[in-house]
Amino acid sequence: MSLANLAELSVPLTTPSQDRSPSSGPAELLPRSDLFEREQEELNLRNARMGAWFVMILVPLCTFLDFMAYPERYWEFLVLRLACAASCVPLLLALNGTLGRKYCRAYPIILPLLPALMICFMIYLSGDSGSGYYAGLTLCIVATAFVFHWTFREIGITLGLVIVAYFAATLPNLIGTKDPRALGIFVNNTGFILINCFVLYIGSRQHHAIRQREFANRCKVEDQREELTAQNDELTATLKRLRETEAQLDQSEKLASIGRLSAGIVHEINNPLNYVKSAIFLLKKKGKTMPPEIAESVNRIAADIGEGIDRVAAIVSDLRTFAHPENRGARPLNLHEVSGKALRLLAKEVSDRGVTLVNEIPHDIIAQGDENYLIQILLNFVQNSLDALAGRPEPTIVIKAQPTETGVDLSVRDNGMGIPKENLSKIFDPFFTTKEVGQGMGLGLSICFRMIQQMDGEVKIDTEAGSHTQFTLSLKKPANT
Repeated sequence: MSLANLAELSVPLTTPSQDRSPSSGPAELLPRSDLFEREQEELNLRNARMGAWFVMILVPLCTFLDFMAYPERYWEFLVLRLACAASCVPLLLALNGTLGRKYCRAYPIILPLLPALMICFMIYLSGDSGSGYYAGLTLCIVATAFVFHWTFREIGITLGLVIVAYFAATLPNLIGTKDPRALGIFVNNTGFILINCFVLYIGSRQHHAIRQREFANRCKVEDQREELTAQNDELTATLKRLRETEAQLDQSEKLASIGRLSAGIVHEINNPLNYVKSAIFLLKKKGKTMPPEIAESVNRIAADIGEGIDRVAAIVSDLRTFAHPENRGARPLNLHEVSGKALRLLAKEVSDRGVTLVNEIPHDIIAQGDENYLIQILLNFVQNSLDALAGRPEPTIVIKAQPTETGVDLSVRDNGMGIPKENLSKIFDPFFTTKEVGQGMGLGLSICFRMIQQMDGEVKIDTEAGSHTQFTLSLKKPANT
C-alpha cells in the first residue's frame, strides 16, 4: 500500500499518544497520509536517539580489536574512534530541538555513515586491501537496517555511500599490492558486502510495506470503533426515548382506565345526589312551618347536610372533568394575562398564608394552549405550592415563562419541603395524595396531566427534598409564528 492509497483514507483519526509530538497540534485534523508521515517522523527521532547512543558506546568499546589486528596503529585508530563518538554528541543534542525534527530524515544516513567512514579510513591507513575490517561495514549496514528498518529510501542511500567509501579506501591499497591473493580477497569481501546490502534493502522495503498495512488496519479499526461508539450512543438515546414513551403509555393507560371507572361512578352518584338535594330543599321548606326552636335545629342539620352534599358534588365534578375533560380548542394565548386571571382567584388565600408570590412572566410572551386548561393547571400548581410552604420560613412562589426553540416553558417554583424521591413516579397517578383524609382526593395533578397531554405539551419536575419544587410546563409555539 502506497502513500497515495493512504491518502484516500482521509477520515480523521486520533493516533496513539506515543506517536504524537507535543508541537504537532490536533492529530485528528490531519489526513491519513500526513498522519503516517508524522508517525514516521516520530519513530525516526526515537530510533535516532538509540542509534546515536549505539555509536557513542560501541565504537570506542571496540578499540581492543585495533590492538589485536593493528597494534602499530592502535593510537591512531583510538583517536578516530573517539572523534567518531564525539561527532554524535551534537547530533544527539539537536534531536531535542526544531533542527533535529526538521532534518530527521537525514539521521538514518548520517548516523551509520559516521562509523562506516571511520572504518573505511582505518582500512585505507592499514594499507591492507583484504582487511578483515570489512566486517565492521557489514555491522554498520545491519545495524542501520535493524534500527531504521522502515526508512528504505534512506537505507538505500546509506548502503550506496558505504560501498563507494569502501571502494575508495580499498582500491588504492589493491593497486599497490604485490600479493596475488589480494584481488580474490577483495572480490570476496566486496561480494559479502553487496549481498548484505541487497538482502537488507529488500528487507527494509518489506518492513515498510508491512508498516503501511499495519497503519491502514489501525485506521480501519479506529473508524469501526468510532462507528460503534456512535451507534452505541444512538442506541442508548433510542432506549431512553423508548423508556420515556413506555412510561407515558403506561401513564395514559392508567388514566384511561381510571377515566372509564370515573365515568361510571359519576353516573351512579349523580342520581342519588339529586334526590338528596331535593329532600334537603323540602326539609328547609317544611322547617318554615315548624316551631322556631325545632326549625332552628332542622335548618342547622339541613345546612350541614347541604355542605356535605356540596363537597360530594365537587368531587363528582372533578371526576367528570377527569373522565371527560372538555377541550375548548388551543389558540395563541398571552401567558401574562392568563396567569393574572389564575392568580386573582388565589389572591386572598396567598395573602392569608403570608406567602410572597412573584409573577415574572413577560407581558408579550405568547404560547399555544387552552385558556381554561392553563388557568386550572396554574391554580393546581400554585395550590400545591401553598400547601408545601406551610410552616416554611420566607415562603415564596415564583412564576416564570421563557421562550425555547420549540415553544415556551412556563414554570411554578416554590421553596417548600420538596417531593420525596419515592413519590415522584406517583404524583400524576389518580387518587395519589399525601394530604390527610378529607383534604383532597389526589385527582388535581392527574387532571392537569390529561389537560397538558391534550394541549400537546409536556410537564417536568425539578425538586429537592427540603429545598424546592419546580413544575415546568412546556407549551408549543403558535402555528403562525
